[in-house]
Amino acid sequence: MIYGTKLLDTDSELFTAALTKTPVYVWSLDQLGVYYQETTGIIVKYTPDYVQVYNENNTTKATWYSRETSEFSIAF
Repeated sequence: MIYGTKLLDTDSELFTAALTKTPVYVWSLDQLGVYYQETTGIIVKYTPDYVQVYNENNTTKATWYSRETSEFSIAF
């Protein structure tokens, strides 16, 4: 869990964030096992294995992130 955010674990949570266009934080693990914020953006699509996020800084590019190696959260 990333402090100060709500983790999006389920498909319904990802769907709600995508539907409401809520900015989502994408977190990844570094080589030492510490989470770092990779990007912030809007969820465009998701599958059981991946989530596609439009980068907030560059809205012309969407990137796929693995649900196995990344975490997704929203501010609360």
